[in-house]
Amino acid sequence: LSLSMAFQLIELRLLKHYSNDLPQLPDVKGGLSPQIQARLVDFIEQHLHLPLTLTELAQQAQLSEYHFARMFKQSLNLPPHQYVIQKRIQKACDLLKNSSLAVATIADQCGFSSQSHFARRFQQALKTTPGQYRRAFRR
Repeated sequence: LSLSMAFQLIELRLLKHYSNDLPQLPDVKGGLSPQIQARLVDFIEQHLHLPLTLTELAQQAQLSEYHFARMFKQSLNLPPHQYVIQKRIQKACDLLKNSSLAVATIADQCGFSSQSHFARRFQQALKTTPGQYRRAFRR
């Protein structure tokens, strides 16, 4: 048994040092699993009009808030709050371009607490106001 084990160790050492065909293991980067990530993205898209909390999103992933926030950022390169704001701004852009809804209505449908909160976030993200954005696409 000792001789067999010694032979295996020598064999392993030789393979490690003199072989070029070592199998490559996939890089594990951490983060959310693809299934959980897809489920969360769908959940966020469907509930943009509601106030989404970190607790609620963490429950969807079945993780603690702290661990969820870290894994979310690692997977999507943005913290959960910024990701939700970005999705709300994208939805607002679409509504501003393709509908004649009032800006206050768009703010409400995109989950912003008020029209002024929406305008502030919109201007921070796109360096223009919602009204100017709409006029640029109406020409």
